[in-house]
Order: sequence, then structure tokens, then C-alpha cells
Amino acid sequence: MDITLKPHYTALVQKPFCCNVTCLQMILYRRGYGLFDQEQLAKFFKIKVSAEAKKSFNVKLGTYTRINLDEGLVTIKSAPIVNRFLKKNRLPLTATSVRASEIGDLQSFIASHLKADDDLWIEYKSHQIHGERIIHDNVIESIKTRAKDKDTGVVLVDPQGTHKTRLEVSLGKIRAAISTKFGRETGFLVISKRRG
Repeated sequence: MDITLKPHYTALVQKPFCCNVTCLQMILYRRGYGLFDQEQLAKFFKIKVSAEAKKSFNVKLGTYTRINLDEGLVTIKSAPIVNRFLKKNRLPLTATSVRASEIGDLQSFIASHLKADDDLWIEYKSHQIHGERIIHDNVIESIKTRAKDKDTGVVLVDPQGTHKTRLEVSLGKIRAAISTKFGRETGFLVISKRRG
């Protein structure tokens, strides 16, 4: 079973602490809504950055006190503000938060949303995936079964400039990365066409 979103994502590179809004940029661009300015998105979503990173921005952003606890956008809780943004910009899309604990069969969850042409914006702990101890956001482009060991692989599109743009990760690592194994529970924002 191989399912890939068409069109593919155009990989974009994030400014510091902007993986979340860069994922939104990639989603909107894939859907044909143009390229939204990353700094303006960071301002709208009240992204917080380190004191050192503030010099990388032309817009004024707040600073965090504890990384990944108050960075301004906890993706799994952000459906209301993402929906406000979509409505403000008259985009016929809707965002729905889905926590890891709400997903029974992760493979079916990912496959069914990709088949439906939904965007899966994933918030995860990067311990096993990148060897870092941060919470990070990517989008999922495809799911496939590897011929060698029959393990399901998920292709992530990563906005972090120091990571591979596309990385295939096992479903088991995805499951662990969104669970409470390495910290707070994370999960997905599902971006889909607004019904009606």
C-alpha cells in the first residue's frame, strides 16, 4: 500500500523556531493558495523565539522562557487559531486537532487522510528521529510498505534546514514520537477542505 499526496509539497526552509508556521506555508502552497510570508505568519500566531534569534526577524516577536513549553504555538492545541487564520484569509479549509491517544490504528489514520487529500501536520518529539530533544513539526507526504521487512514507512517533509528535506521514518518511531514516551502528548492537525 503506497499512498502519496499529489501534488507533492514544495519544501520550504524555516526561520528559527518557525517549523510550525512553515508547515502551514507548505500546506497552503501545495493547495494552490500562494506563498504566505513566514514572518507575518509568525507574528499572527504569536511565535516566541530565543533572545538571540530575535535579530533574524524584521517583525517583533516575543521571547520564550522555556523552550517547547511556551514557544507560542503548541500545534496540537492550535486548531482554533489556525481556523481563525483560515477564515480571515477566506480559505475554504478547516483544521482539526487529533491527539495521539485519540488514534486507534495509526497506519489506517494516516492512510485514510492521505487518500482523502487531507494534509497531516504532525507535531512530534524528535528524540528517535533526529537525535534531538525538541518538539518539532513536519508534514506527512506519503505512507508505504517497505518491500524488505514489510514495515510501514512514513515520509516526512521537514522545514528544518539542517535536516533532510524528505525522510522516511518507521510507523513505530512515529507512534513513539507522538506518544507520552518522551514528554507531553502530541499528534496532528488535520487540514481538510471545509464541507458545505
